[in-house]
Amino acid sequence: MDLQWLAPLGGFLGVLGGGIAWLINRADKKRESREAAVIQTLKDRIEELKAQLSRVTRRLNQRTRAGDRWREQLVAHDIKPDPDAWPEDDDE
Repeated sequence: MDLQWLAPLGGFLGVLGGGIAWLINRADKKRESREAAVIQTLKDRIEELKAQLSRVTRRLNQRTRAGDRWREQLVAHDIKPDPDAWPEDDDE
């Protein structure tokens, strides 16, 4: 039996395997870079949302303190506030 075809077949399979490995590594690098970009985008968005939440919370606290002061002024001048008590927040 002639085994001359075995060496070229081994070489071909080696080149084919190397090419496939190169393509897989290239796809993995692209995927990893896209994942990193998505992660960074999400981190940036989280920071934006935290800043926005902080601004909204600060503004809400300012309005609540102002409302408390107005209510105290009404009570101090014997004016019955309407409603008698602060309404409860249904969301909490």
